Amino acid sequence: MTTDSSHEIALLDRTLNTLAARTGLPVAFGGFARSTGTKLTCFAGTRTGSLRGLVVKPGEGLGGLALSRRQLAATDSYHETPEIIHSYDREIGGEGILALLAVPVVVDDQVRALIYAGLRNRRQLTDGMLSAAAAEARRLAWELSVHEETQRRMAVLSAYEPQAAHPSEMALSQEDFNALYTELRDIARMVQDPELAARLSTASTMLRPGQGPAPQAIDGPSNLSPSELDVLCHLALGKRNALIATHLGLAESTVKSYLASAVRKLGATNRFDVVLRARSRGPIP
Repeated sequence: MTTDSSHEIALLDRTLNTLAARTGLPVAFGGFARSTGTKLTCFAGTRTGSLRGLVVKPGEGLGGLALSRRQLAATDSYHETPEIIHSYDREIGGEGILALLAVPVVVDDQVRALIYAGLRNRRQLTDGMLSAAAAEARRLAWELSVHEETQRRMAVLSAYEPQAAHPSEMALSQEDFNALYTELRDIARMVQDPELAARLSTASTMLRPGQGPAPQAIDGPSNLSPSELDVLCHLALGKRNALIATHLGLAESTVKSYLASAVRKLGATNRFDVVLRARSRGPIP
């Protein structure tokens, strides 16, 4: 990805404003990392345009130090800190910043963005400020990963759109139905818009046997929870527990617990039998 989407920019803007509000730091700024450097594109509380468009390179300035170390870097006296290669003193000084912190945003072991926050006086950066900055970086990383995974899954769904005009060429196999049903459930679980999530969940039920809502064959104590159903959907695609855990953002032990509960509720004997019973009784296609 070479350009920042409007959604990504909105996420970064919100992160900077939240960081400033939670820490009391008067100025915050940041940008998305590229191979050529991190261009500062989002700002909160700036007074001048001195930082706008600045490209921070790994190893240069406090942000470059944070990028190189892949961890938060901070100083209460930016202009006198010997650890920093002072490539951006003029731009930082233009905003009157004296104390500064910088933290990289890491997604799937890749630095995706860099966020800063600073003070214009000699007050020290507190542990609470540093912790809040690290927490906001982690939250932004999670939001970016969810957005990217949703985009990826939507692309997968678009691949299922029939391209051929002849009905015989548009038929989906049972495996296609299983994969599509699982994708729809995963997207519904990840999106933050309740209305969209409900629409996706409704659409997924149309892929069950009979192309309609799930039959009420599973009554009383045998009802599967949404989490148990999510695990069974991925299990039906032949995935092992570790991979299911990765896809659903769960611990592998949690996946095993949900699977054991589903086996018990459906009266199954093993992981293969539980999928067969779930299919025969309607919860999954």
